[in-house]
Amino acid sequence: MVIAVKGHPNEAVELAKYLRYSFINHQDIAVNLPSSSDKNAAASQLDDDLCFNIVCQVASTQLKMEIRVVISAPLRNPSHFGQLVKLAQSADASLMVVQYQTLDKKDDFPVRELVKLLVDTSEPFEVKKLVKQMLDARELLKLKWHFHALKLYTDGKDKQNQNLHCKRCPEDISGPSYQCVECDKHNFHKSCAELASSLDGLRENCPSYLKGNKPNYKYFSEQHRCESCKVSNSDFSEHCHHCLFQTNMKLGHLPIVLRHNSHAHPLSLIIMPHAHNYQYACCGCGELGECISYRCFDCNFNLHISCVLLQPVLKSIRHIHPLALYYGLGEDDLDYEDSPCNICNNGRNPDNWVYVCEECKWVAHIACAI
Repeated sequence: MVIAVKGHPNEAVELAKYLRYSFINHQDIAVNLPSSSDKNAAASQLDDDLCFNIVCQVASTQLKMEIRVVISAPLRNPSHFGQLVKLAQSADASLMVVQYQTLDKKDDFPVRELVKLLVDTSEPFEVKKLVKQMLDARELLKLKWHFHALKLYTDGKDKQNQNLHCKRCPEDISGPSYQCVECDKHNFHKSCAELASSLDGLRENCPSYLKGNKPNYKYFSEQHRCESCKVSNSDFSEHCHHCLFQTNMKLGHLPIVLRHNSHAHPLSLIIMPHAHNYQYACCGCGELGECISYRCFDCNFNLHISCVLLQPVLKSIRHIHPLALYYGLGEDDLDYEDSPCNICNNGRNPDNWVYVCEECKWVAHIACAI
């Protein structure tokens, strides 16, 4: 196991002591290198890279001796993340990066090959709390970004033709069912997964704290622990993606699988802790989303919850006539091809959804119209 802590060496050494891992400090190596007071930025970068190369060499030696390591380093250079990935792969070790920042700040260097745990600097440091978050994130690491992609099957047997139990009800499954393509833990009756998912009902019942681009899980009216947390006698945790999934499933706020007119395939719900840094570009509005989405894994198609719930016909104070929601403008919509948004007068991405008045040949960004 390799844990790299970005900056914050005091917290890193406390973490290493708690876990009884070997501690490698970038600063200890830097202070022993020859230095010059008139060093320019390029030379400083070379020294920084040299220090990090030495850190990786020391870590590699210890990993070969099956010693787990905590590395404290500034990780200023994006290439250092790639070196960490290669270091872990060379030793067949798992890798996690712990980055301290305010959670409203954009991640410096997102890298898909590793799990990065973002720790909120506005909260006091508690090593036991950090380790709990790391264990939750490590579970995700073991799954290699396994988000439980669900596939529809026509009978109640799994891939090995064994009987299944529904995770929601939990009765035996017979007839059509959704099953995770990678594991045997997430199986649902078709009706339990889709949950009679009328979009009109969802628009009325979905709480506002799940609709934002960055949801706030503190406002769940009830909290339900996942099976793993029950076994370990742990409380519900916002840092556990299984607890979040279980809580939403019990409360029935969002269906596990959704069919939407904008896409040909069923969409699976993803609901993740903030610290896991799950981000995506919404295929509806084109804006960045975090933590929660509906996703088609085959097509890499993602939607914000708020975009899923958009009204197909909108009465807007911005225009005299009702507006129709278009899921992008294609070749048959030449009347709008070069038209900017009629509200803000800025250009549009033709792949993004828009509201349109067909009578006036009038078009607007979603955010401008609502």
